[in-house]
Amino acid sequence: MDLLGPAAVTWRKQMTRRRFGRDEVLFREGDFGDTLHVIERGRVLIQVSTVRGDKTSLSVRGPGDVLGELAMFGDGRRTATVIALERTETLMLTHASLDQLRLEDPRVDRFLAELLSDKLAEVTDQMMEMLFVRVEKRVLRVLARLADAFESGTGPTTVMIRQEDLAAMVGTRRQTVSKPLKDAEVAGAISLACIKFYIE
Repeated sequence: MDLLGPAAVTWRKQMTRRRFGRDEVLFREGDFGDTLHVIERGRVLIQVSTVRGDKTSLSVRGPGDVLGELAMFGDGRRTATVIALERTETLMLTHASLDQLRLEDPRVDRFLAELLSDKLAEVTDQMMEMLFVRVEKRVLRVLARLADAFESGTGPTTVMIRQEDLAAMVGTRRQTVSKPLKDAEVAGAISLACIKFYIE
């Protein structure tokens, strides 16, 4: 939101605060969606369906990230399921309010174009990783992204995620990530004490 500078104040006047508990679903893949969310507090897990109908995890998003903007375009269907990993607060903007803001301020369209461009570049980078980067290095790269998402600004960063979700983000099986994690700890790159795998 702050990317809009002074216009962020106008956005906030049109937005509604929403609160979600841990494991609560913000929205589901395939549902009709007419809102976008900006995360103010907390972190969420992004999941999509595979061709076999299974759920696979793509990423973790945190404060400042925008969710659900793709449903504002095209057929209005959600392209992913978003689940709160912890108590989360968002600012929600409706499709009607967004359309009004776009009419009032051309910076809104520029913001949306930059947002979509950044996410497309991120997806492209991840696809290239899957194709050309060895799994050991992918594990560390995904952990680095998760560390950014979970960074609190004070003390060591603790990553809290299911091991199968980490494996899905890497593009491998759960058993495959164990050795790269242990090797990285031996090399001093990470501390497994700061990776809290939890079970639902």
